[in-house]
Amino acid sequence: MPADFIGKIVLVETIKASIKELIAEFKKEKIPQEKRERLSDALASIQLASIETRIVIDNNGYEPNLDLAKLWNTALKKAIDAELKELPDYLNSKSKFWGQPQDWLNEPTSMELVPKLNYLNDKCDMLLIELKK
Repeated sequence: MPADFIGKIVLVETIKASIKELIAEFKKEKIPQEKRERLSDALASIQLASIETRIVIDNNGYEPNLDLAKLWNTALKKAIDAELKELPDYLNSKSKFWGQPQDWLNEPTSMELVPKLNYLNDKCDMLLIELKK
């Protein structure tokens, strides 16, 4: 078997194991109401910023936009309040991006720090699953 194929199998198995572990954590832990509210606020804030960002990109492209930077900063604060471990760094980068998008777009390596909207939407879907418990 080619090494690339084996690597993909290992990756898929690792992802499957991570998902099983995550589901097990969700099942054993009932989320307290206060944390549910913080998660809900973070989810709504991230979703709003994502929707507004898509509208701006579709209508205006990648022009600096202070309103989007503020929306992503609000989402950042709420994600920190909700103790979402991996999202604050991404949300911070998203806010900085909208301050001067051309600077980021001209430097491909810096774009790795800016999450794609689909990635953030997937994270929001996972949060929603957690909140439905």
